[in-house]
Amino acid sequence: MSKTFRSTVSGALRRAAALRDPSGEIVDDVLARELGVWLRTHERPGVPVRPGTVVATSSGALAAQGVRRIHHAAIAAPVGNGERYHVTPAVLAEAVRASFELARQEAEFLALPMSSICFPLMGTGRGGLSVPTAARALLGALGQELRRDPSWSVL
Repeated sequence: MSKTFRSTVSGALRRAAALRDPSGEIVDDVLARELGVWLRTHERPGVPVRPGTVVATSSGALAAQGVRRIHHAAIAAPVGNGERYHVTPAVLAEAVRASFELARQEAEFLALPMSSICFPLMGTGRGGLSVPTAARALLGALGQELRRDPSWSVL
């Protein structure tokens, strides 16, 4: 995830989900902590995760706004020394499929009443995809998932 002070989607999510003390200082960086647990459990700390992998965390402070879970999609493969990233439309489609699969599992096994998923325009930042390319990949994958299970809403 991006640092909390960066103006990225993941940075904004991290800030919004963080638990704070009365002065506003972060006392629990919920998303980073839970992703760190997943990385250690899956023996991945400090190494790339396969693009298309989706990991769920709690929503931290966002629970007060009705957000039940946050799905983190690994969509970028580092290039060279990690200063650049490569994203393909196929990985976006895989991340959408994996997120729906994970959401269905969570709804069943965690007994969470989930019916909607929100997707940002993944891959258009440091991933370098153009907005039209990313939108086509996401919309195509979303269409397939909604045909498979039309009970979901997508934001």
